[in-house]
Amino acid sequence: MVKFWRRWREFYISLAGLVILISACLLYLGHLSFMPLVFQRMEALAYDLRMRLTAPALVHKNPPILIVDIDERSLQFEGQWPWSRYKLASLLERLHLAGAAVIALDMTFPEPERHPLDEIRQRLGDKLPIGQNLLAHYQQLDADQHLADKLRGKTVILGYLFHQTDSFQKGELAPIPIDRPVQVGTEPSSLVMQGYTANLTQLTKAAAQTGFLNIFPDDDGVIRSAPLVLEWQQQLYPSLAVQTVREYLADEQPLKQSTAQVGQVRVITHLAFAGKTLRTDPTGQIAIPFLGKAGQFQSFSATELLQSPLPAVFTDAIVLIGTSAKGLADLRSTPFQPGFPGVEAQATLIYALLHPELIPITPEWLDALVIVELLCLGLAMLWLYPYLQPYGMLVFGGALTVLVMSLNTWLWTYQHLNTPLLPPLFLVLALSLFFGLERLIKEYRQRQRIQTMFGQYVPAEHIDQLLANTKLKASMESERREMTVLFSDIRQFTPLAEQLSTTQVQQFLNAYLTPLTSIIFQHQGTVDKYVGDMIMAFWNAPLPDPAHAEHAVLAALAMQRSLAGMQPQFAELGLQQEVRAGIGVHSGEMTVGDMGSAYRRAYTVLGDAVNLASRLQELTKYYQVYTLVSLETVQLCPSLAFRVLDHVRVRGRQESVKIFQPLGLSSALSAMEHLHLAQHNAALQAYFVGDWWTAKHSLETLADQPLSHYYALILQRMQASAYQAPSTWDGIINLADH
Repeated sequence: MVKFWRRWREFYISLAGLVILISACLLYLGHLSFMPLVFQRMEALAYDLRMRLTAPALVHKNPPILIVDIDERSLQFEGQWPWSRYKLASLLERLHLAGAAVIALDMTFPEPERHPLDEIRQRLGDKLPIGQNLLAHYQQLDADQHLADKLRGKTVILGYLFHQTDSFQKGELAPIPIDRPVQVGTEPSSLVMQGYTANLTQLTKAAAQTGFLNIFPDDDGVIRSAPLVLEWQQQLYPSLAVQTVREYLADEQPLKQSTAQVGQVRVITHLAFAGKTLRTDPTGQIAIPFLGKAGQFQSFSATELLQSPLPAVFTDAIVLIGTSAKGLADLRSTPFQPGFPGVEAQATLIYALLHPELIPITPEWLDALVIVELLCLGLAMLWLYPYLQPYGMLVFGGALTVLVMSLNTWLWTYQHLNTPLLPPLFLVLALSLFFGLERLIKEYRQRQRIQTMFGQYVPAEHIDQLLANTKLKASMESERREMTVLFSDIRQFTPLAEQLSTTQVQQFLNAYLTPLTSIIFQHQGTVDKYVGDMIMAFWNAPLPDPAHAEHAVLAALAMQRSLAGMQPQFAELGLQQEVRAGIGVHSGEMTVGDMGSAYRRAYTVLGDAVNLASRLQELTKYYQVYTLVSLETVQLCPSLAFRVLDHVRVRGRQESVKIFQPLGLSSALSAMEHLHLAQHNAALQAYFVGDWWTAKHSLETLADQPLSHYYALILQRMQASAYQAPSTWDGIINLADH
């Protein structure tokens, strides 16, 4: 059942991760609408940062792009805006005479300038008739006509504005020939305009070219891209920047538009003119490669050019006339600064068209590229994350983040691809958070399970080590390993308990079990269970303990010393006789793990080695000693001293075992104790090999030692055969009935 749940749990986790991946793809494609503005804003901030970090350090000066700025100083000296068109005509004339190759006006003239004679008629009426000599010069005093006359024969580009939502129409648009491929199906997905504000008819006809000025800001008010063509009444019109570059490069061929079918939509892919082919986004826009803050192009105050001779720098230059005056409201927000002159934005766009290698490309197959990137990232994380620990997830997630950012920067810098950064980063973050939280929840539940399972069996510091053990899952499952097990039981507990009341029995057991359990914990042991007054403990699980046998024997000796020191406390409870416990210790292979039923489980040990330790505890009554250990335990305790007692076959076990009494650390024994130990072991060796007569004399010399009952027991055993070992003697005594 547990394996079944784990398998389905892993399936559901992977399925949830797949849902996150699909959601990221749908969110990028616009099929999910939650939090769109937040993601757009974050993507815009990433775009702006990337633009600022990769701005070119050097601006090409060929061809020169100059700005004639109608700034605050110009307004102060030349008068408030709008200026008379005579003054503008004078400025254009001076620029033309200075050798300007192309002059582009970042402004529109949709309204006629008031004729001075009409102004006189309106204000004076019939009070002062206008003479025939003035009426004869009516045409010469027409400022609009004067400006139109000055435009003829010059390479001047006039600007106009399209309206996205307003169907208002004013002025006249000049039709621009654009070679559009004839395709069956829908029209290309260009930006469709509803109205326009253009120049006066006479100015439109007199200008060399016209182009729209529109640069649409994003939702946050920042301009990052600009359309090269806009559609009005199924006719495409080029921008001021396109027309300026075409005029500068003397391009007389029609603009050529290329399209491609993407799904059910036909999109614009390229725009070709003047020998250049520019890749656009599906709506005919390009990203503006801003060069930095305002001031990247040489600028001249308009009043200076009107009052002083023009410098030679205007020869063969592209000149834009616009304004940076705050009161004229032609300031835009860009990735570099909020108050960026609109005329410099046009200059940057012209610069980009002349150097198309700087333009970040947004191709029609960008969506497919991003989806492939998302799928590769998502599948890689779904494949690896279930096998990684939290630190591994952190490292792998960080590496993927660096990879995504590096790839995005490389595509931007070297391939000039404008790919979104946020969707893959969002996917990496979302999947990392999901699997990280899932792993934290899993570890929290595992902590709870460990604390529930081991909290009453091992000391708190051991639980901390268990929680830090990355292989804990394997150690909690049943397995075979070499361990040491200890059984402790109070002798004659039933008669003792009969002397006490129920409350006193409870107090006695608490007073007895608490310090002994503490000793087991201090020696790195695990308490398996209490059965009345019986304590069962084991070593080398769940934490590995190479010195498990030594720790168990030292714990047994410490328990006996502690029990001897608790006698006054027991006397206060009403016990009149000494309370002693027998302890059996054995080492060997046993099964350890979380075992039990669906109703109750426990972390415990099973096996023949466990049963033998219990039998040794029972034999302490027979030998009248308090602690017995097996030969297997003795062999694992080189630093401890033991006294061999017997070689027996116990109940329920065919294989015999040598049993010993632990004495403590060998280094702690006195010289006399070492001598007595050597005499004892020599006597028992003679007994085991059948030299009972020698054993008799040796044991008689030791009869006054604390093991008087034991020595009497062995001497009585040999006396039954007149101190002659039977012919079948193998040194083993059958104690199956004890």
